[in-house]
Amino acid sequence: MARDATGPGALTSSTSSPSLSGETLTRSEALTRTRERLIRAQVDVPEREAEWLLLHALGIPPVVFWSEPHAPIAPDREAVLESMLQRREGREPLQLILGEVPFHGVALAVEPGVFLPRPETEALVEVVMERIAVTGVARGRLLDWGTGSGAIAVALAKALPGWTVTAADWSPIARCLAARNAERNGVEARVEVVAGDFDAPEPVTTRRTLFDVVVSNPPYVRRGDIPGLMPEVRDHDPREALDGGLDGLDAFRSLARGMHAWLRTGGLLALEIGADQADNVLGILSVPILDARVLPDRAGHPRYVIGTMRGGGA
Repeated sequence: MARDATGPGALTSSTSSPSLSGETLTRSEALTRTRERLIRAQVDVPEREAEWLLLHALGIPPVVFWSEPHAPIAPDREAVLESMLQRREGREPLQLILGEVPFHGVALAVEPGVFLPRPETEALVEVVMERIAVTGVARGRLLDWGTGSGAIAVALAKALPGWTVTAADWSPIARCLAARNAERNGVEARVEVVAGDFDAPEPVTTRRTLFDVVVSNPPYVRRGDIPGLMPEVRDHDPREALDGGLDGLDAFRSLARGMHAWLRTGGLLALEIGADQADNVLGILSVPILDARVLPDRAGHPRYVIGTMRGGGA
């Protein structure tokens, strides 16, 4: 859905407003026109994304923008905005265009080929933190399975300074990005990034001690549903981070098989699931996990399963 224009003069609205050629565009005018084009591109939250794109193009914070909404925009900044806007009109994810995403108190670099962090997973981090707070345990070991960008691992390491975190992923690209994000947020000394696969029920580190917490946002989309996903997800997230098999439950079966190799007796398991998968996931985890239960996401959908490891895991 990108326009045919090739320069900043293309940043026009759907009204009869003149093009940018020969005129000086103000911040507020650019915001209005950016929003209009995002609406036409059927972006979900055009108002918010228009502001984010414009602020990023200008390199200024919101307080500066709104203190002088009628300030003119330099031509080179218009060109940057036009380039970013055309990418978003083509439904490239905003996170990739900006190159980073805030995630539960940390700033994460993102790049093509690695699953993009999303708000539902921020709430999974909160679930883990709340459960750890209930136990009162100040130190422990945590495993993030399928870490991707390292979002869960880095956010929890930042929030839990007494804990060490192992971030496991099969993808070399993801592991490299996770390590960079740990360093970027100053937790690299407590985040170990390792190669690991859901289908390999064996220890992911050379350490003998099992983990106190295992957390994961595994692939859980039914294979046949992937073509119908939003373009931002379908065309830009790696398929292996989405594809949960024919019924969307393959990764949960692998986790259940391998749990004895990772989680100590009484340790916490916390998983993100599809909104219609609660009963099936509870059934799959019934052997290794005790007292498994489902928690809702911020929209009220069943989204997280938590429980503790049965005896025999240590």
